[in-house]
Amino acid sequence: MGLPTLQEIQTSEYRLSYRERGSGDVLFFAHGMGCGSVNWETQYEKFSDRYRVIGWDAPGYGKSTDFETDLPSVADYVMAMASFLDALGVERAHLVGHSYGGIMVTAFNRAFPDRVQSLTLAQPVVGGGVEKQGDREKEIKKRAVQIEKMGMRVYAKHHVPRSCAPNATEDVIAKGIELTAKMRQAGYLRQFRSLKHANIFEWTSKPKVPSMVVSGEFDKTAGKKMVEKIANEMPGIRHEEIKDIGHMIYLERPERLNELLESFLSEIA
Repeated sequence: MGLPTLQEIQTSEYRLSYRERGSGDVLFFAHGMGCGSVNWETQYEKFSDRYRVIGWDAPGYGKSTDFETDLPSVADYVMAMASFLDALGVERAHLVGHSYGGIMVTAFNRAFPDRVQSLTLAQPVVGGGVEKQGDREKEIKKRAVQIEKMGMRVYAKHHVPRSCAPNATEDVIAKGIELTAKMRQAGYLRQFRSLKHANIFEWTSKPKVPSMVVSGEFDKTAGKKMVEKIANEMPGIRHEEIKDIGHMIYLERPERLNELLESFLSEIA
């Protein structure tokens, strides 16, 4: 069926783009720094016979308007997400967040627990907020210079192979480069600044809804120890690992993510 048509909706503060397919309970996907609503092509197809599957483009991604601040906080993303769901008439949803999106949905769950039916953290990161401020600022400046010098297409060719598993196919790497190269530089750098000041442990707690965390065997961004630390701060959360993937779970082995989500969601239906 391919990707659903890109749509736009006006919220109380932003005009946000998104894709959706299907009807029923909402299954909402929050991307991280990579790509956007295009990430979830196989999930729109897999789950839309039972769920209203929605993937947004966070501010600065896709056709979504930018944040006015150059350093948005986790709370800024959470409030934008809440306004987005309000505009779509969504009261409650099953949340799936990848990478920094994992921080977003964890924070959303703390801020709006009555709006969350289940929580899935796919390769969540901790964020740079646990590091010294000077180190964070150095990383931010380094990445900004790198992006400015390379541009998004060259950066994508540099970054994507390093994000994938060693045995990733040429087709997967090529698709990752294609999607990453289309990202808007300003939106990407805003989220990177935000990530370097974020700290998922400000939002973690014992889940009150069914919850799952998923890691990747060869993930260098959200490594095994990092994901284990996050899981330890969320007692009772289900922890699964997908073999033979790096950090691009939505491209490398999407069918395995779908199998885990299928099992997880069927158990709580």
